[in-house]
Amino acid sequence: MNILQAHKYYWHRDGASNYCLDLSTALEKRGNGVIPFAMKHPKNLSSAYRRFFVSRMELGNPKKIAIEKKMQYAARMIYSLEAKHNMDRLLEHVGQVDVAHIHNIYHHISPSILVALKKKKVPIVMTLHDYKLLSPNYTMFHHGAIHEEDAWGWYGSCAKHKCMKDSRVYSRVVQLEMIWHHKIMRYYERLVDLFIAPSQFMLDMCVKHGWDRERFVHLPNPIDAKRFAESNNDGQSVAYIGRISEEKGLHVLLDAAAMTPEIPYDIVGSGPLEKELKARIRKEHIGNVTMHGFLSGAALLRAYNRARVLVVPSIWYENYPLSVLEAKAKGKMVIGSRIGGIPELLPKQLLVPAGDGALLGSCIRKWYDAPMAKRKTLGKKLRAQVLKVNDVDRHVDDVLGVYERVVSRNM
Repeated sequence: MNILQAHKYYWHRDGASNYCLDLSTALEKRGNGVIPFAMKHPKNLSSAYRRFFVSRMELGNPKKIAIEKKMQYAARMIYSLEAKHNMDRLLEHVGQVDVAHIHNIYHHISPSILVALKKKKVPIVMTLHDYKLLSPNYTMFHHGAIHEEDAWGWYGSCAKHKCMKDSRVYSRVVQLEMIWHHKIMRYYERLVDLFIAPSQFMLDMCVKHGWDRERFVHLPNPIDAKRFAESNNDGQSVAYIGRISEEKGLHVLLDAAAMTPEIPYDIVGSGPLEKELKARIRKEHIGNVTMHGFLSGAALLRAYNRARVLVVPSIWYENYPLSVLEAKAKGKMVIGSRIGGIPELLPKQLLVPAGDGALLGSCIRKWYDAPMAKRKTLGKKLRAQVLKVNDVDRHVDDVLGVYERVVSRNM
């Protein structure tokens, strides 16, 4: 098969980017041709197709973007003529594309490429890495709380409450983007043949908000368990490993740490909440918490091995968090919030209500103090689940099955 993989980033930037790149590598190992389509960026991996990529667009800090650039970006987000033109050129250059697999194309690329693909009668599959089909800001979370109402009607709640980067301008733009894409032109509804939902929760949320159940297939994300070999070390700390941002529930974790001062905590990662967390740790003298910043490679594996218990205290609708899969692959105890897709990955005894620091602290103390043999037994069960459900080869088989399904429909 010749498979086009479209995602806005073409380097190992985040979970969706890693998934897209790793899947592309696995597909190539199976003898398939993979054609990437992304945004130009200095960090991009090398590609023979980079001349077809779309120009760079930076949306990180809206206050630093000039008004003229904001207007230009807004037009591109709604419908990028450049992306459509470049996709037309790429398809002409490649000749034969059997299926297109779309990932996160919102904002930086836009659904204009779907029009180009359908014009060439290319079947389209899309993996839902976030809630952008439903929510203007991807997450249905902002200002410290879940806002499912942002997915209702004409998305007025999002604009009213500045759901996007706490900016009224950006929030109004993404509201208009959603209205154009989903209420007027219905690009995704009309042009995507099948959506892949990593979690059952994601699938159910889409159906709840009016999507046809038959348009979706549930395929759990994979993990290469060999990269996270089972640890024989029982560990000494409680660890959080992931993005340092509000929706991840790290203030809840500090609440739990403050009530369990005898237990050492490690926080590994980077993100916009770092300074705020460090300030709170200093102000409240939470001396049992150490923030390590971003770690990778051997240093990251050492952090996993050092942990006796890992924690995923999220307060938003997690889709299918890689952090839980990594902990399970290590055979480690992992405590998670009972929210979003997390309950699909963990047994009831390892789940706590989202946002409840007291119950999180009690659960942490219970499993931290449990006999090592009990932790090891449950850890082995968690690893066995990953090896069965999240096996990479099995996932690639399932994805190829989805491709064959949509190709046969379009014949």
